[in-house]
Amino acid sequence: NYESALECYKKVNASPMASPTSFYSEAKTKHLIEGSDINEVIALMDSAIVHLKKPYLSEAAPYFYERAGLLVKAEKYRDAVADYNTFHKAVSGQVNALFYFQREQAAMKCRMYQQGLDDINKAVELEPNDVDLWIEKGTVHLRVNQLDEAISALNKALSFNDKNPVAYRLLGYCQALQKNTKDACANFAKAKELGDTVVDTLIEKYCK
Repeated sequence: NYESALECYKKVNASPMASPTSFYSEAKTKHLIEGSDINEVIALMDSAIVHLKKPYLSEAAPYFYERAGLLVKAEKYRDAVADYNTFHKAVSGQVNALFYFQREQAAMKCRMYQQGLDDINKAVELEPNDVDLWIEKGTVHLRVNQLDEAISALNKALSFNDKNPVAYRLLGYCQALQKNTKDACANFAKAKELGDTVVDTLIEKYCK
């Protein structure tokens, strides 16, 4: 019964009992109500954070992590990166590959390319056998036109899983950009064979 819970949290937060936890709970409850305005949820997280004591220590970290995720959903990517940075500092840098992947995603959305590169490199350093992270690394290098680095990362992904159609498609695209049409079309064909439907437009463009 989220509506009733929300009313209770509102009463608490309008009283001297208001705390970071109560505002956080109101934000989480509001977010669970279908059709809620994401910006209103973020505003409640803002209130939670205002009630936190500085300097921000590990107890404060979840609040910034939560707000970062909400900011991503609201497409406020630069603000999300700032919250991820505060979270990282609050936990003294003790984070996992998923954190670096999430910050990289936000950074690339707001064209903070160096931050994105640094984060995806850190992610694969922490999880060197994760195929998806190697594919993402290839994608990031492709985005900034570092084609040799992208090809290397995608080949690494395929060394772990040679049945990944996305890796073949992206590898082929990098090769096409380098005018290596023969290898590009072979990799496009492999991607199609493995079920990739997006690759058809690339085959039409480069292999006809």
